[in-house]
Amino acid sequence: MFSARKRVLATILLAPLTGAGLVLAPFTATAETLEQPSAEVAQSEVTVVISEVVSKGGDPGDWVEFYNYGTEDVDLSGYVLKDDDDSHSYVFPENTVIPAGGYLVIDEKTADNPGFDFGLGGKDQVRLFAPDGTTLVDSVSWDTHANGSYSRNADGDVVETANPTKGAANDFGSEDTAPGNDRSVVINEVVYDDIEGYEDSIELYNTSETEVDLTGYSVHDDKDRPGEGDLKGSLAPGEFLVLTKDKDFSFGLGKGDSVSLRDASDAEIDRLDYEATSPIANFSRCPDGTGEFQHGTKTTLGAPNNCEPVAEIPTPGELVLNEIDSSPADWLEFLNPGDEEIDISGVEIRDNSDDHRFRFPQDTTLGAGEYLIVDSKTTGEVYNDTADIWEEGTFEAAIGIGSGDSIRVYDAETGELTTEYSWSNHPAIDGDEQAATWARCPNATGPFGLGYATPGEANKCAQPAVVINEIESNGDATDWVEVSNVSESEVNISGWTLMDNDPIGHANDTTPLPEGTTLAPGELFVFDQGEHFDFGLGSDDTATIRDAAGNTVDEHSWTQHAEGVLARCDGELIDVPVSTKGQPNACGNPVVLNEVESSDADGGEDWIELYNPTAEKLDVSGLGVMDDKERDYTIAEGTIIEPESYLVIDNLDFGLGGDDEVRIFDGERLIQSTSWSSHAEQTWGRCPDATGEFANTQKPTPGAVNQCHGIPNVIEWPGDPNPRVIDEEPMFLTDSSGLDFADGHLWAVDNGTGIFWKLVAHQDGSVEYAEGWENGKRARFIQDADNPEAAGPDAEGITVDGDGMVYIASERDNSDKGTNYNTILQVDPNEPGPDVVASAQWDLTDLLPSVNANLGIEAVEWISNDAVKDKIVDLSQAEDGSVLYDPANHPNAIANGLFFTALENDGKLYAFVLEPEGKATLVTVIDPQIGGAMGLHYDVDTDTLWVAADDGYQGTHAKVTFNGTDTPEVVHVQRPAGMENLNNEGFAISTMDYCVDGERPVWWFADGFESGSLRAGTLKCGAPDDEPTEEPTDEPTENPTGGPTDEPTEEPTEEPTDEPTENPTGGPTDDPTEEPTDEPTENPTGGPTDDPTEEPTDETTESDQPGQKQPEGDDSVPAAGQDGEDGSSQDGLAATGAVGIPLGVVGIVLLLLGAFMAIRQNRRMLN
Repeated sequence: MFSARKRVLATILLAPLTGAGLVLAPFTATAETLEQPSAEVAQSEVTVVISEVVSKGGDPGDWVEFYNYGTEDVDLSGYVLKDDDDSHSYVFPENTVIPAGGYLVIDEKTADNPGFDFGLGGKDQVRLFAPDGTTLVDSVSWDTHANGSYSRNADGDVVETANPTKGAANDFGSEDTAPGNDRSVVINEVVYDDIEGYEDSIELYNTSETEVDLTGYSVHDDKDRPGEGDLKGSLAPGEFLVLTKDKDFSFGLGKGDSVSLRDASDAEIDRLDYEATSPIANFSRCPDGTGEFQHGTKTTLGAPNNCEPVAEIPTPGELVLNEIDSSPADWLEFLNPGDEEIDISGVEIRDNSDDHRFRFPQDTTLGAGEYLIVDSKTTGEVYNDTADIWEEGTFEAAIGIGSGDSIRVYDAETGELTTEYSWSNHPAIDGDEQAATWARCPNATGPFGLGYATPGEANKCAQPAVVINEIESNGDATDWVEVSNVSESEVNISGWTLMDNDPIGHANDTTPLPEGTTLAPGELFVFDQGEHFDFGLGSDDTATIRDAAGNTVDEHSWTQHAEGVLARCDGELIDVPVSTKGQPNACGNPVVLNEVESSDADGGEDWIELYNPTAEKLDVSGLGVMDDKERDYTIAEGTIIEPESYLVIDNLDFGLGGDDEVRIFDGERLIQSTSWSSHAEQTWGRCPDATGEFANTQKPTPGAVNQCHGIPNVIEWPGDPNPRVIDEEPMFLTDSSGLDFADGHLWAVDNGTGIFWKLVAHQDGSVEYAEGWENGKRARFIQDADNPEAAGPDAEGITVDGDGMVYIASERDNSDKGTNYNTILQVDPNEPGPDVVASAQWDLTDLLPSVNANLGIEAVEWISNDAVKDKIVDLSQAEDGSVLYDPANHPNAIANGLFFTALENDGKLYAFVLEPEGKATLVTVIDPQIGGAMGLHYDVDTDTLWVAADDGYQGTHAKVTFNGTDTPEVVHVQRPAGMENLNNEGFAISTMDYCVDGERPVWWFADGFESGSLRAGTLKCGAPDDEPTEEPTDEPTENPTGGPTDEPTEEPTEEPTDEPTENPTGGPTDDPTEEPTDEPTENPTGGPTDDPTEEPTDETTESDQPGQKQPEGDDSVPAAGQDGEDGSSQDGLAATGAVGIPLGVVGIVLLLLGAFMAIRQNRRMLN
């Protein structure tokens, strides 16, 4: 195995023994020709070595081969194998024996080796220990995955071999053939965050004399993020290839990063690790191809590197007034920051009086980089204003620096003023004048500010007392950083900016705060993404607050996203579960004070509502509640609020006045508060619910989502709360995006490849490929018809028109990912695949707001003219919205309908008429107030356009109902309670003919999954109204819901019987949208009960209204409305916010409701 001699001694065949894969193969070495492992490895007497390792791409998994080079069998029972992590270990089972000259292989993916389930990494090792677990027998380590395997040769060295020989003699090839890869192509130049205006770029260079095929090669950064697919084509000898961010790779090159080049087998060919030390953010090999990397002196992408050293130009000397002390001692500090000595003879200093003058005497110089202190005893020349002459004297004889004063410096030759700084008070730090000076911050270059006294040394700056208070880098709709003024005086923050860990690359991505922006003591201010900065905060990043001069005010770094947010609690920034943007941090209990009733219109009790914003049950026992007069109430022990649920307290033991406040305390810590100057007309609540500022609400909603002026109402998901995964096994690719349902089929599209699928949809939500659609078809731009290698559209949305034609929305061309290209492609699904070139194409980029390349259109939905005629405004006919849409005004429109698109950047919907030859007309714009719209679907059965958001907006949906105005009705719908917050980019609803047991399937499509991307849930076939209905009358209206009329369009298939059927037509019920009333019933959906005349019992039911959830408190605590063991009432503590209702009233209401439902059911059957 290890010898270069081809000397076969024996061929031994033995059956595998228990516990491992034992393979005996032709043996090509003897104990005499094999050197034992290095003496550096502590050896036992065992004659076993690690002979071969595959750490990536093994068959079937990573594997390790052992060889017994001895003349006797070796029993490895109890021996221990580890990688570079001591917590990963595999113990060889009993009866694991390697015969003399035999091999043993263990594989992570075979059933023979349970326990060897830790994979081997790109930089790793394997170590074999004796049964004591500490005596090292042998080890092999490596810095990167091998192209083939790592094998031990006859010299005992471990080398890379091209052809793994699992369980057999190692193959080192011919002696004149070096194992490994073709390393003739190298990384030659790297541009990162270049200050000269270049995109991040990687230049490759072929150092050989032969052409190199680059098919399958790829580039990666330090997080092992690959470029956009494998490289293609070949590279001629001496040729350069330039790869550019967003065109050839998607990752950015940071100020401290790595660039690696890998071949088609994923073996690393070349690598550069760097820090941000290059003056022009460029590293270049000098000479090209073979030299070491050095700081580039000029960017030469696609051409030979400029390796000429840049001659250093000395910095001229300069006199800088650097620091001033006015109390208790008077002194000035000057600095020469240049590279040359300067002559300062005759330079004059004055305070705020022109009669107080001092100048340096002749032959006074200041060396390069030196400091000069001028104090009260410094001698020079003093101006005698009486005699109008200069005389020898000390600095104190001319100038005394006061509390409100100035220092001015004048040029010796011209007499011109060169420097001036004025102040109104002595500098002081926490009241200590002795510790403080006025100092340039940063040293030598910045403006004057408060500093610590450092005469003759670099300045130590004391910034205003503004600190980073909270950081949101991953969970909210935008990233943001909150700062707080912890001082006792106002701070001017005009010109301040936020920066991340990439100040060069993002230098132009910040917006300084406007002039006059101040921060009062204790006030909070939020630097918000999209308003104050355009970059995102990453999982390993830094937030730096800088003042107008670029000085660092405060800074915080982290290595991974917080589970919640990073918030300052007791002086430190820690991970807390709840974000409190612009509000006090949730350092104690994360409960949210959400709504306050201080003057009930019906004379009821004052109450407060608390909300649990977390995904876990929240114990609020012992929290204190106070008004403005220190009157307090303590929440009872065992009080639990269910996840994302509410608790209403209406027995506070004190009343709330018209000018009052509510404060919530966790021990001594104030965690929530609000105040008001007069009673609210309705209630005083957070808008939006749970997260916004306090404002007057539309109406009281105790125990439910706040209803706010100008903000859509929010309802719970009207269907199954627990969607299920459909594609447990991979069916799609990893860039799942748009969905649409049409004529019994679900259509899906992948944005990375432009491939779309046609799927047969079933009533239970399951799907299967339509015949011939197992591999999908790839949509292609018209301009790429003759270029099958083109990357194609970034296909984000898909829709089908009334004639079965497919339309795909693309926000950019994947061949040029840095450019926004909002386009709709028409593709004929009946065309043979695998590629389908668009039959028509519309570029909407100039008709939509200008956005970043990856914030364009995310969805498209065709809606027939019949559904929108006279129901939306047509801005193309009148910009003021005074004209409603009429298809007659657009005679050249295709598809007999409009195409609605969703723009991720602003979350708005833009509807277009599409016409032949690529012409498009913008008809209307609708804001569903959802933040970032990702999916669209028009429900033809309820005439509602659904808009779906992704995880950046908590998976919220919006229902948009066209009403013939420029402000359609909008209701927000929470994602199903049991569905995690996913990056859903597609959403589709089936039609009513898919209803089973009163529900029909809906689907979500999540980006970033190999499997588990498609989820199916349900929507009620007659979902509740978005607003509660009024109490039913004895005589039902003819068509109270606007649903089916009394005149059916289809004859019933059976004669009506005396017993009402559940749904005689198989379609929706006559009243599909009726909301349960405020009174809980046994049948809250409004359908018939099993026995509509049954007497109600004394047991009340839980409310099924949206937002009203019953917490499961400690069993020892009486539930809302029950009496405690001591007879005291607990009505004041209600999870639903409802006060106790007499059971007799409940019984009467249930009887009336049951009779009403029976009347409606019988009436439906008789029609």
